[in-house]
Amino acid sequence: MSRLLAGAFFILVLALGASCLVRARTHGAVVVSQPDLVAVAPGVHVIADYGEPIFFADGVYWWYVDGYWYRSSMYTDGWVYAARPPRVILSIGDPHRYRHYRPHGYVVRHRPAPVHTIRRPAVRERHDTRRRVRDHR
Repeated sequence: MSRLLAGAFFILVLALGASCLVRARTHGAVVVSQPDLVAVAPGVHVIADYGEPIFFADGVYWWYVDGYWYRSSMYTDGWVYAARPPRVILSIGDPHRYRHYRPHGYVVRHRPAPVHTIRRPAVRERHDTRRRVRDHR
């Protein structure tokens, strides 16, 4: 009799446990770890050995796309046009030379998200910002 009760209790526990698992819901966000950053200039870092030259300075990420600088608090999403990037970012001569940049002896610690998963910024339309002069002849 005690075996029968123990068996019934075991089945009851399994059934209740399974129903709890079915009803359980999880909430949360996907966490992307910070990629390896290597210094390229005082106050400026770049994501090491990455397919896009994404920099980190002044507490945010910076990305030069189609002639414009964009900034974001995450390197994978949230890019907004930056009208006035900081001087340390503007001092980067050719941002594209830092694609797949890795210093001598670099060892990977944290792999960044794959490049194809990054949401690219919406590129601004190119407007001529020069002042137009009318010819009054």
